[in-house]
Amino acid sequence: MNLYIDTASPEQIRAADRLCGIDGVTTNPSLVAGTDRQYREVVETAAGITDGPVFAQVLAEDADGMVREARGYQEWADHVVAKIPATRSGFEALGRLRADGVPAGTTVVFTVEQAVLAAKNDATFVAPYVGRIDDSGADGLATTRRIQSAFDAQGFETEVLAASIRNTTQATALYEAGVDAITMSPSVLDAHVDCPETDESVAGFAAAWGDRDPPLSE
Repeated sequence: MNLYIDTASPEQIRAADRLCGIDGVTTNPSLVAGTDRQYREVVETAAGITDGPVFAQVLAEDADGMVREARGYQEWADHVVAKIPATRSGFEALGRLRADGVPAGTTVVFTVEQAVLAAKNDATFVAPYVGRIDDSGADGLATTRRIQSAFDAQGFETEVLAASIRNTTQATALYEAGVDAITMSPSVLDAHVDCPETDESVAGFAAAWGDRDPPLSE
């Protein structure tokens, strides 16, 4: 399983890498718009921190514009993967890009059907938005499980990259489902560490040791 961090912050990327050796970075226009930096700077900086893929989303709404932006992103770093929306124009753009070997996949996926179309277009990845699927009234976890099951059954090589993860409960369910990849915010990743019982146990060890000299000084 690949684990990606969803952020535009270099500090958060480095912190996540120290914590678990992340496999790559996902970005989107909303994350970048929340900074005072240009999209290219964000992507180039992320690519300098991780050896894994850095995902950059296109903003154009027409196929020609999407193709142009995705190709342009390739000039920013060797391991940039373009995020193309699961729209009619997006599927056209995806087919053209993948036919030319440009790394690109499908984002904001809400249905199994969209995911299958992306895989048939040789998408590098598909990103079902778990939390947003829930917001729409469907079941985000169940939809993502069905996508993974369909891909496994059909032998698709496209990576199922679960996104819009709201909490560790969702993350854990996706781990158990055997999803290919997950991207999450720094706050959800940090919550993987927090456990009062662990803190109590560590405090107990320290109390039992008391005022003895540190082990390396013995």
